[in-house]
Amino acid sequence: MNDMTHYLARTFRTYGALLFLLVTAPAGAAQLESAGTRLLVQDGEVILFRGVTPLMKLDEIRFDYAAPTGWVIESADTDRIVVRMDYPPVVDHGHAASDTAARSARLEIERLDGGFRLHAAPTWADRVSLEMPHLGDAIFGLSSPLQPDNRHAPDLRGAEIHVDVVNEGGNLAENYASAFSAFYMSSHGYGAFFDTFATGRYRFAVNGRNQVHHDTGSLDWFLFPGTDGAAIHRAYFGHIGSPRALPPWALGPVAWRDHNDNAAQILDDIAQFAERQLPLTAWFVDRPYSDGAHAWSHMNFNADFADPCHWIDGIRAGGLEFMTWTSTAFFGDTPLPRHLAGRLTYADLSDPATWSAYQERLALQHACGVRGHKMDRADEHFPREEEWADASVTASERRNRYAYLFTKIHDEALDRAWGDDRFSFARAAIHRTQPRLGAVWGGDPRSNWAGMAGNLANAIRAGFMGFPVWGSDVGGYLGEGWIDPELYLRWLQFGVFSGFLEIKLDGAGGEGRDRMPWRYDPAFEARFRKLLQVRMDLLPTLHSLANTAAVNGVLMQPMAYRHPDDPETHSIWDQFYLGDALLVAPLVTPGGSRQVYLPEGRWRPWPGFPMEAPKHAIAGASRQDLRASLDELPLYVRENSLLVLGEVAPGNTIAWREAQPHLRLLVIPGRPGESNVFDYVDTFDGNLVKALGLAHTANGIELEGPALGVDLAVTVYLDNGIVTRNVPAGHAIEISLDY
Repeated sequence: MNDMTHYLARTFRTYGALLFLLVTAPAGAAQLESAGTRLLVQDGEVILFRGVTPLMKLDEIRFDYAAPTGWVIESADTDRIVVRMDYPPVVDHGHAASDTAARSARLEIERLDGGFRLHAAPTWADRVSLEMPHLGDAIFGLSSPLQPDNRHAPDLRGAEIHVDVVNEGGNLAENYASAFSAFYMSSHGYGAFFDTFATGRYRFAVNGRNQVHHDTGSLDWFLFPGTDGAAIHRAYFGHIGSPRALPPWALGPVAWRDHNDNAAQILDDIAQFAERQLPLTAWFVDRPYSDGAHAWSHMNFNADFADPCHWIDGIRAGGLEFMTWTSTAFFGDTPLPRHLAGRLTYADLSDPATWSAYQERLALQHACGVRGHKMDRADEHFPREEEWADASVTASERRNRYAYLFTKIHDEALDRAWGDDRFSFARAAIHRTQPRLGAVWGGDPRSNWAGMAGNLANAIRAGFMGFPVWGSDVGGYLGEGWIDPELYLRWLQFGVFSGFLEIKLDGAGGEGRDRMPWRYDPAFEARFRKLLQVRMDLLPTLHSLANTAAVNGVLMQPMAYRHPDDPETHSIWDQFYLGDALLVAPLVTPGGSRQVYLPEGRWRPWPGFPMEAPKHAIAGASRQDLRASLDELPLYVRENSLLVLGEVAPGNTIAWREAQPHLRLLVIPGRPGESNVFDYVDTFDGNLVKALGLAHTANGIELEGPALGVDLAVTVYLDNGIVTRNVPAGHAIEISLDY
């Protein structure tokens, strides 16, 4: 492009932008457009519109609690608007003379591909608050703990929420769920993210107003418009990074005890699962297994777990991957170069020497075949005021930043050892950990019906926040090991359809009778086995969902995540979508019945797995009474959907049958004119994402997709019967069927 062309292009952009503003914005105002919305900036206000409908109206930006006295647009084009905001003198306890000086802040508002960014960083401010009228929308996110007041419903209207990674084990019913995020989602169709680790305080619909507050003087606020949760999170992940890739084995059944006496006990437990043909893909050892304080602080394997490379190799030879419990709390010991004072002597992760020393100890475990970690603490008794080696980290940032560093230190070590073929999961999490953390586990729930119900409510909130993979301690953590069989099976049904499945096999601290499935009656063990096999069958779908979450959204999608325009969904906490096809309605009270809200579309009950014959269709936007025996699943399948089942990670099943990799594509047809696509991640062909398409014509259905790396059996559930087709590996999917 020559100089004259550059000049003309630049001139066109400049005057075109001016013309754009004159035509579409009022005098003295400016606006930007992105993601099908426009952001209008005028005197003292920033308003987000979709069409002519206001989605959000920001009418006050306070620094150090002071409101601006003046607001001037200094410059504007199609990509950026710059505003000067004037403020009155503020109290400065260090420099009293400056209390009489007026101050200003420069607000930059940028158009992004997926939304907008508002940024200002006045050097004189320590706190920032955003004030706005409440426009009637439901608000979701911010906290997996059930703030406030053990509220199950995810809608935060009328609530004050604190974004600060500290456990609420003595306050909130679910006990130690500790995932937080400065991200919330509105039913009006946008997400808002304050990109800071500083402590936050949020209020919604309190006296008709919303407030976003963080203990930092730097405003870095993002708006991500979208018509549903997946679209909103797509833009969000575009900013913070795509969620961590996961191997299939990480999503299979994982078992553990809270207390292992020795390595022989682990090996015996694993052998019993194989002998009884109970499928698993991984096992992990919890503390105590090491020397030092709390049987952990040396981060080694003690004499009861001697020669770990040998016995871990044996576990892996039996088809399972092995993980360990880890923490950066050292329980009074100080073996690393720098620790933070306090009850748990946390490692100072801002200190480079401490960082290296901790990773070196992790590397010794990885060298023996350890493929991942249950990451505990970081949320419990953490000393906020203790000085860090990195003095630039303020007290208001320390808890949240520490949760991020906790994830990062494990992620780096695992990456060096195993690349993407590894897994880590933590109960303490914060925004920006998604690219480094495999899953969030929902804390230490009580081993009763209320504990399971609270944990399900945690899962729904975690989904809104954008943590793609979430899991529960099946059976609960607190209490003695033995639990009621009905509770155990219902919790396992919930776990089987959760993002991450871990099954706890004893009581807290190893107390009480254990809950190995064979300790119950044979009918219980058979049901247990069948549910584990359901999970194994689901692995192709779960693996695909986990590894396309950056595009398609979280695995366990809340009802309002999929249907923000439907007010009936806003308070629902006890059911969720798993992918596009399945609606899961866990039973969280005894008796085998509950009410389910079926959203728009047409649904079929699916009490068995896989479906043996087509079930009657139910029109959506309706409430249904669900009744399920212990042999039936609280499950519905949506018409016009695809579901991929099969064997992609055999786990310990290699002990009783020869691995036979295969896939099954289940097709639940819809109506003429409908279509759908499932993004399958082909584990047999380099984890390539392959779109499997379903389209409905006036006379029948069309299935198409690229060649897969393994044989595919297709099952289509037509109203007049079941049709099957086989597609050999390496052949494109091209199937036409009449209704």
